Amino acid sequence: MTNKQGVCSTCRAPIEAGATYYRCSVSSCNSGKLKMRFCSIACWERHVPTARHRKAESIEVSGQTER
Repeated sequence: MTNKQGVCSTCRAPIEAGATYYRCSVSSCNSGKLKMRFCSIACWERHVPTARHRKAESIEVSGQTER
């Protein structure tokens, strides 16, 4: 059994607990029940045009710091 932290919001690949992943810097992507996680910069870049952000950055997050 794998210890999953979640799945990538773009490609749906599993993100293992403790693995590094990326988040969107725009607050609407990280509020409420919607907490978008991305397995790679490429997946985050595919998210940006569809979300129509004016100014967005990817934030690298270590799985050890996330609760």
